[in-house]
Amino acid sequence: MKKIIFNDQCVHVVFLGLPNVPGIAAEIFNKLSEHSVEVSMVTQNTMRGGRSDLSFLIKKDRLDEMIPICRAVSEQVGGQGVSFATEVAAITVAFESLSAAETLAKIFTALASVGANIEIINSTSESAICIVSLTKAREGLEALEKVFVN
Repeated sequence: MKKIIFNDQCVHVVFLGLPNVPGIAAEIFNKLSEHSVEVSMVTQNTMRGGRSDLSFLIKKDRLDEMIPICRAVSEQVGGQGVSFATEVAAITVAFESLSAAETLAKIFTALASVGANIEIINSTSESAICIVSLTKAREGLEALEKVFVN
């Protein structure tokens, strides 16, 4: 049996078009830590042109406070902006005995079967966190529970 955690009280924050140089993420997270912001599922993607996107989750109840802070730090570090996706849910599946590839295949298949598109996924050898649209999140959770829990 796998453990599945559902969180629909999160916001997917994406710092867009950051300069891809050392220290930028440090500046961002130093500013967030000054405000005691809890973050999870941090990912960074390098793009063409020496830019990268940095994304993570925060709690929805911190959004109003964090919008101006994130926008200010993005401007300070030379970013191209920040987006805040509020209509998302994070579904975490903890692995126990299947290989990571086998488990990921089952996750992708289950979510696709109900039309839940994965906006971003972060996986280790022990768990996967999927960000999906809130409109399909409950259906996605049910599909995953059928595969992994029942």
